[in-house]
Amino acid sequence: MMKPLHLRHLEPAPGGRRRARRAALAVIVLLLAGGIGAAAENRFERVIVLGFDGADARLVSQYMDEGRLPNLARLRDQGTYAPLRSTNPPQTPVSWATFATGLNPGRTEIFDFLRRVEGTYLPDFAMVREGKRPFLLGPKNPMVVAPIAFAVVGLLAAVGLWLAGARGLRLALGALVAGALAGGGAAFLAARWLPESVPDATNGRRGLPFWTAAAAAGIPSRVIHVPANFPAESHDHLELLSGLGVPDMRGRIGSPSLFTSDAALAVPDNQFSVEIVHLSGRRGRIETALAGPLNDPFWNYPIAKATEGLTGDEKQATRARVEETLKARGVRRRLDVPFVIDATGSDLTIDLGGRRETLKPLGWSDWFVVPVAVNPLVDRVAGLRGMVRFKLLALEPEIRLYMSPLMFHPKCQPVPFATPAGFAGDLLHEVGLFKTLGWPIDTWSLPSGIADEQHFLEDLEFTVATEVKMLDQALERGDARLYVQVFDFTDRIGHLFWRYHDPGHPIYDAAAAGRYEPEIPRAYERMDAIVGRAMARLDGKTALLVCSDHGFASFRRGVNYNTWLVRNGFMTLKGAMGGGGKTLEDLFDKGEMGGFFKNVDWSRTKAYAMGLGNIYLNLLGREPKGSIAPGREYEEVRDAIIAGLEALVDPKTGEKPVTKVYKREEIYSGFDPRVVPDLRVANSEHYRIGWQSTLGEVPLEIFEDNKKAWSGDHCSNDPAIVPGILFSSVRLQKEREPFIGDLFPTTLALLGVPAVPDIDGRSLLP
Repeated sequence: MMKPLHLRHLEPAPGGRRRARRAALAVIVLLLAGGIGAAAENRFERVIVLGFDGADARLVSQYMDEGRLPNLARLRDQGTYAPLRSTNPPQTPVSWATFATGLNPGRTEIFDFLRRVEGTYLPDFAMVREGKRPFLLGPKNPMVVAPIAFAVVGLLAAVGLWLAGARGLRLALGALVAGALAGGGAAFLAARWLPESVPDATNGRRGLPFWTAAAAAGIPSRVIHVPANFPAESHDHLELLSGLGVPDMRGRIGSPSLFTSDAALAVPDNQFSVEIVHLSGRRGRIETALAGPLNDPFWNYPIAKATEGLTGDEKQATRARVEETLKARGVRRRLDVPFVIDATGSDLTIDLGGRRETLKPLGWSDWFVVPVAVNPLVDRVAGLRGMVRFKLLALEPEIRLYMSPLMFHPKCQPVPFATPAGFAGDLLHEVGLFKTLGWPIDTWSLPSGIADEQHFLEDLEFTVATEVKMLDQALERGDARLYVQVFDFTDRIGHLFWRYHDPGHPIYDAAAAGRYEPEIPRAYERMDAIVGRAMARLDGKTALLVCSDHGFASFRRGVNYNTWLVRNGFMTLKGAMGGGGKTLEDLFDKGEMGGFFKNVDWSRTKAYAMGLGNIYLNLLGREPKGSIAPGREYEEVRDAIIAGLEALVDPKTGEKPVTKVYKREEIYSGFDPRVVPDLRVANSEHYRIGWQSTLGEVPLEIFEDNKKAWSGDHCSNDPAIVPGILFSSVRLQKEREPFIGDLFPTTLALLGVPAVPDIDGRSLLP
């Protein structure tokens, strides 16, 4: 008889992750074959799980009472409705990672958007770990290509010479010369045009998702846009399109551009890394270029290899020498794509990628497919293709042309975001071109001031329409016994339009609220209509679950924890507080140290804040310049920080911004103490960690008004303040509060798949 299977056996370490997952799947197959326990009764032929990011329990209850959500109200009356407890913290990647795996954030190791790079004080994105992998045989590529070319061309030359009448020495010499020339040329071209390494990525989430268990049981499954699910891992019986975590072609969460003839236009507070491109004129033919991806395989990787192990002046000199060599060979650091604009007084024509389209002011373009040139060999064999949309914001007094982030074409997947290989092509056939970016709705342009609310709403509508087509096609086909899809528009509208919902927000505008306040309830009505499409398929053999990962609260004031740490003696600086501030761009282009914490005196620093509410102690043996000893001193510092922050009062409002400071062992289990933050600060309803504190900066003041359009949030709130929602067409038990990790075992139980033990979620079936 098999020993009990514990999920920790299915949690691969970062190294050998793919091998470990394959081994884990083999164990799951044995489990599902009856090796452990008895299989649950097969209750439903089909289960549909619809997720709505950020759908707030209070708003849903209010709108149901007002009659705005008839489908959800009917689902509640026929089945079950309850507020859903989120993770701590209640953040999108954190909650959906727990949704997928049934594990608490300490075990998924997705406990924030950001995480500390082990052995450093640097922040990095938690969902995806950047890396690289050898291309073919790496440095040996020229040595392999050369003999192949020698043999093939030499043989062809010998045949040709023999047919031409050559014999003996003449035939042999001719074949040898042709082969040698071909081999030498092939080696030269391989050295120049074949990379030794190419970019790769691994999913930062540990644990295995419930659709993997379902697929291992032979249940056809389709999963669309679940966050923290990139890269896409291939399994039999599984079709998957990744969600949040898929970057644009520049490796960013999403970087839109504004092309303008206004030489003075700038974004002074470019927190969201919008690209401003200044045009050379405002009328007639204008040549410009869009910012393409970094040319890592042919620029950054060779430089990194040449400077490995070097320091100081020697490293800088070597870097400069390699850069000059690469420039002389015509290698570009960034693969920008030139295109042409032709502007008149009434319209603007874009000529890009072999296609032309003319736009009137406020008009959107169709998709432009963008070929990204690398070199003649790569372009011919495995060319890069992206896609963008444009909107002509204005022609007068200056050109203002918006361009969406450059995202991967569905059939261009250097790192797979869809599986199996043909699935993205199938979706392309079913719904047309679709956004592949993991954060598809543009929430950057409005807060940056380059576009307005109407622009955001139009982009939202365009995005959701395509996502609904994906749902309709899947429901019509009916071949997936497990169907999971997450929509994110309910979250994005909350982030940007909460200032119209909350009269107490610092930038509430009563006049503008009259126009835009209805947009949040309209988004929930759109959610209700989508749920109605799935409810139409309920036939007694199909179960429907509807959930969200968290709710929402007003973000009126920011709290800067590093500033508080400095003012209370837990952090010491070498210079003054304040400074230029950090943006997302600093995360993408770190350089040597990215400038993070550059003024901190680590020898006299006990703690530092990073991410959306995390505090790390400067621990000896863990941090590179640790100053706090494990044991008694560690606990004393933690207790002092907790007492201080929980007693903190905002002098402007008289409110307490912190509901509780959690020790990690209070909210997580089974975690790696080298990775998980020591403390998690949970905010009350009107507060969030300040913008700059998120990236480790030390602003001048502890408190600040939030005067950005990004006015609603949840990321650092106490989860009790921002519950999500759970609806079920099946009656669920009501004896305990449902937790988002419970969706894992509940969904498998509805499908009749045996329970996977040693997870934190519990089935909600009676």
